[in-house]
Amino acid sequence: MFRLPGSRVALIFLLILAAMVPCQSFASEVPVHGAGPWNLTLFHTNDTHSYFLPRPAVWRDDGKMVGGVIPLAWHLEDQRKTSTADLFLDAGDFMTGNPVCNLEEDGVPGVAVARMMTALDYDAGVIGNHEFDVGRENIAALVPYFGFPLFAGDIVDEEGKPVFRREPLIVEKGGLKIGIMGFSCNGMEEVVAPSRFSGLVMTDQAELARKLVEEIDHKTDLLILITHNGVDGDKELARQLEGSGIDIIVGGHSHSRLKQPVLEGGILILQAGSKMTNLGRLDLKVEDDRVVEYSGRLINLWSDGTHADPQLTEMVQGYEHQVMAEFGQTIGTTAQLLKKGRGESNLGNWLADVMRETGNADVGVLNSGGIRKAITAGPVTALDIHEVLPFANAVVTAELTDRQLAAVVQQNADAAVGGKHGILQVSGISYTYRAAPGGETAEVLEILVGGKPLAPGGVYKVAMPDYVAMMAHVYLNIEMPPVEDLGVTMAAAAIASVEKSGTITAEIEGRIREMK
Repeated sequence: MFRLPGSRVALIFLLILAAMVPCQSFASEVPVHGAGPWNLTLFHTNDTHSYFLPRPAVWRDDGKMVGGVIPLAWHLEDQRKTSTADLFLDAGDFMTGNPVCNLEEDGVPGVAVARMMTALDYDAGVIGNHEFDVGRENIAALVPYFGFPLFAGDIVDEEGKPVFRREPLIVEKGGLKIGIMGFSCNGMEEVVAPSRFSGLVMTDQAELARKLVEEIDHKTDLLILITHNGVDGDKELARQLEGSGIDIIVGGHSHSRLKQPVLEGGILILQAGSKMTNLGRLDLKVEDDRVVEYSGRLINLWSDGTHADPQLTEMVQGYEHQVMAEFGQTIGTTAQLLKKGRGESNLGNWLADVMRETGNADVGVLNSGGIRKAITAGPVTALDIHEVLPFANAVVTAELTDRQLAAVVQQNADAAVGGKHGILQVSGISYTYRAAPGGETAEVLEILVGGKPLAPGGVYKVAMPDYVAMMAHVYLNIEMPPVEDLGVTMAAAAIASVEKSGTITAEIEGRIREMK
């Protein structure tokens, strides 16, 4: 009798077994980029930073106007015409950018932002790190003014009790039951001044997410997590949550313009840039409790020809009049574009000079990340300065020894080489460095203050934002000595400087030099 070799018997057995098993058991659990048809559209924004008015698109030669609440409302309505059912989410940092967020109602700053976002008909959002720029008490007082849930389930008090909403939201759209959860900024302690986050603690996001999923997965067809971690943080979280049941992470914090979703650990990660410049759109085909197909893109929020309903238009125009009345006056000019950047920049040099001069100090420093926009050539208004320096940070001074000042330089040279965080812009001090072997730290070759080498045993007066002083472990790498608060904000100091000089002039001077 003819006998098949053992390997062939095994192969035929596997083929027969495969034919007996329903095909869907071999279907991929990973969603695929497809062409529909779709049964849900997810719209999303993040890091809008109170940019409620159109502004010139500085990356274009024609300065076409982009962004703002009315263009967002118009484009959203237009996009909804091609969606079967939709959901609209925001991933945090709606505060700090335009002074509209400082307008108070009932003594609470930010109510204007809450009212405009509510009028835009968001379904849910999260609290980002910049919401704490007004302090813990103020953001707690602001939350009730929003007409939709704001999550921050990973923030607890010292007793471990949630401070903001943790309970998931379940909504029904297009016959689908959608579970929504929201976490704030992982590593919040590194980006928020301790005085504004006092008494609060961050919990593990992955562990909490799995716990919440267990509570609602059986009740839903789709699970969405809104976060404010940044793309890299969301990728790490997605890897930890692979197989958990979460389908989508709508993210913010890193201001990333993801033209296509990032697929990590079977989870789609979204982000739509910043400053209300883009509207994110993700079309979904949801079947059998999961996403089977998707298509994502960003919609440019060009303002030409856009309009909104009369009630929203009247609201926006009212807030515009308030902001312009207080901050719209011209205070000076600049003959050149003042740019910000991670390295030495002409705008950074000017602002560091303002710090030093305001504090009558030997040295002035400020964190590069605190400079939020460039200043174009031409007239300069108080509004421009407030948009460059939107944080209510005070100018403070401290006495640093030569060793402490050397440690500050070392910390920032290391940061430049390792790319761990933005460097300090500097005035009155200059230094030269090169990458140390291995490329993770720096070797500082020279430090000059007032054009002279550091004096052994010398003591120097240094002016800085109070945020830098409070985050000394990040920016300075020293035990912070006592500081003197000068009673003036950075924005007020810069406005006073422009009003005094009439013209802003600044160049890149080689204050920070890297040797190859």
